[in-house]
Amino acid sequence: MRTTPAVATVLAVTGAALAWAPAASAAPATGACVTDPLGTAGLYAEFVEKDSVRHSDSEGAVAVGGDAYFGDPAKPSGFSVGSRLTAADLAKLPGGHSVVVGGTLYANNVVLDKGTGVAGKVVNRSTPGQGFGVDGDKVRTGTSPVDFGKEFTELRKLSTGWAGVRPNGEISADPSGQGVFLTGTDAELNVFAVKASDPEKAGAISLKVPAGSSTLVNVLGGSYDMHAKPTYGVWIWDENTKGFVQDDYNSGSDAFKQVRSKLLWNFPQAETVKKNYSSWPGTILAPNAAVSMGGASYGPGHVNGSVIAESLTTVPGAETHRMNFTGCLPGGTTPGPIVTPEPPKPTETPVPTPTATTPTSPATTPGTPSEAPSTTAPVGTPSGTPSTTAPAGTPEETPTTPAPSATPEGDLATTGSSVGPGVIGAGAAAVLAGGALLAFAKRRRRAS
Repeated sequence: MRTTPAVATVLAVTGAALAWAPAASAAPATGACVTDPLGTAGLYAEFVEKDSVRHSDSEGAVAVGGDAYFGDPAKPSGFSVGSRLTAADLAKLPGGHSVVVGGTLYANNVVLDKGTGVAGKVVNRSTPGQGFGVDGDKVRTGTSPVDFGKEFTELRKLSTGWAGVRPNGEISADPSGQGVFLTGTDAELNVFAVKASDPEKAGAISLKVPAGSSTLVNVLGGSYDMHAKPTYGVWIWDENTKGFVQDDYNSGSDAFKQVRSKLLWNFPQAETVKKNYSSWPGTILAPNAAVSMGGASYGPGHVNGSVIAESLTTVPGAETHRMNFTGCLPGGTTPGPIVTPEPPKPTETPVPTPTATTPTSPATTPGTPSEAPSTTAPVGTPSGTPSTTAPAGTPEETPTTPAPSATPEGDLATTGSSVGPGVIGAGAAAVLAGGALLAFAKRRRRAS
């Protein structure tokens, strides 16, 4: 594993061995609440210090400090940006640009639904006569209005500082290790510290905090791989329905969405963060990490929030949705000793499993999320935990290898390790073909 100078600095400060820190030296979980704590990065769905390789869609704004490879004629795939941006969103962006690339933009069928773009250089790498680089020439050549070096220096300080905030939430796991539960009761801010290896071993990750509260989850360790088990879903407690609801594009009630919009996953030490096919709720802050969304063997996965990373690589079909972080986090936190996670406490709480649903058709154009019904875990028992009674069509016992969610996410239905290569190949082919058509369809609509 590589160790960059930035990571070496973080490890030197926090302790490479994750040594225990006295509670008295840790910053308190409550205190001055800072809104928009991520600064400029918080305005974007994707904020990347170095290079980014993207396909399909980002609903929000995208900023890349290095080179950007948007769309690929060999896949084939395109990339659309900003479909959910509002006029108010655009007004806040540096230069008013929905796309910022500090280096070279290598473009194939790139569509800016809202706003304009700026890049150090633009290279049209579309197939002659079969496409275009950037639709409407909306990306001009110029200097980046974002100082990525300055922004990531501050983001790394924030990430390390937040890792030293004393947890006030509890982490538990079922005896089989199938599920990890994060439970907080503070109405303002709930803080958790967890070793990356614990959620890696879990098929399901469940979060229960009061609606309207902000949530900071410090995931500690040099790497995190969501496909290690794999993790087949992330659930959030929905106060409206009194049950855990699996995250998907339009999951849950307003109470569910309040929790998701104020949820930040902090990876202060990670050099790699790998997402699998499951939907991820909240914002990923991994300023030292190469983040990947999806893989060749298990398909794409979406983020219902933002991604802040050193570099970003995705497969066709992976999307970031315009659900930027809106929570409050402690300000002025001085980087210090990290608070090492305690081992998860044992719990008899039943592990949520995906509800059997009838798949809906993928969106007509890649990049337009499917408004599929939410995948809801069994209704909670009187004690406030999910029922052990499985709904019709769902195995009564949690399988050794969890079944993937049948609910489509965006332009590709969710797939899992239990799906055969042929099925994955067919789904990937559909996505790739659709990616190539995305930009053409939107250009035709503009011309009509």
